[in-house]
Amino acid sequence: GENGGGVDEEPGVPPEPTDPDDGGSEPDPGSEPEPDPGSPAGPEPTDPLRFRQLEGPVTHVHRFDITAADTAHYRASGQVAGTVLNQWSMSEHDGRLRIATTDWGWNDEQQSRVSVLEEGEGGLGVIGQVDGIGLGEQIYAVRFMGDVGYVVTFRQIDPLFTIDLSDPTAPVVRGELEIPGYSAYLHPVGDGLLLGVGQEGTAEGQLTGAQMSLFDVSDLDAPARLHQVILDEGYSNSEAEYDHHAFLYWPSTTLVAVPLSTYAWDEASSEETWWSGVVGYTVDATSGFTPVGQIDHPTPDPYGWGNSLRRSIVIGDRVYTLSGYGLKASSLAYFTDVAWVPFD
Repeated sequence: GENGGGVDEEPGVPPEPTDPDDGGSEPDPGSEPEPDPGSPAGPEPTDPLRFRQLEGPVTHVHRFDITAADTAHYRASGQVAGTVLNQWSMSEHDGRLRIATTDWGWNDEQQSRVSVLEEGEGGLGVIGQVDGIGLGEQIYAVRFMGDVGYVVTFRQIDPLFTIDLSDPTAPVVRGELEIPGYSAYLHPVGDGLLLGVGQEGTAEGQLTGAQMSLFDVSDLDAPARLHQVILDEGYSNSEAEYDHHAFLYWPSTTLVAVPLSTYAWDEASSEETWWSGVVGYTVDATSGFTPVGQIDHPTPDPYGWGNSLRRSIVIGDRVYTLSGYGLKASSLAYFTDVAWVPFD
């Protein structure tokens, strides 16, 4: 199945590097670079953006060459204002790094930005940047695909921003879609289609349950939500919101499967109801979300963490789901049970 890409490990801060090829020391990543104005790759001396001094939280970026099979070579370092959300906040394209960050502050002082970094004589410098994204909000999801970036921010409503990165020196916000709730994970599901997994919400920002949305992003100037399915009303969430490994998209059948955990309280009977499983839908631009079925696992403890279904994978005509209690095989077409192997 297609469970997304990217690098799972966040990069660490390296020791002060030495280039083994020439025996000399690389520039100190924390020092002010001395760019060569005559170098084609270096910044112009009047460029205020590339190596400017930054205030507040800063993300330091270190670039390594890993083309050799047995070693990694340090190349350059740079920095951008703000902090990243996760691995999807970074993407390399045509030798340049695109990175989305949020500046933390009070109310409208808080904003997000997308920066483009390029390696030059003085290190990794910012060659293009668009800021002022989601004033007063923080980033909840990012996806870069080719020359386009998609950024979701949230405080009370969910703006989905489309960002044109075709000119890396002048990225620009092309479109904005404001809807209640938010998407926490974005996944491409066809030409011009983007699927979001997250939470539904009210206009006041109160979250009301897990949801999936299908967006038409074929027109960068006018992104639109085509369809939405509410996975559960009330307290519910999906692990796919914060771990993309829990998300399954199977292109040949357009199946989308995500884990879901729900909780309900009946005031009349004072009874609690818990459920954890996987819900499946086929999805397309015309019909939207069509239910396939639900999968859950036998559990000795309905309130235990072990019954949460963590992963799904397709092999042949079966979908296999994994929890802390066992492994189940189900029909890919209907999600009906085929076999169950408990972990004794």
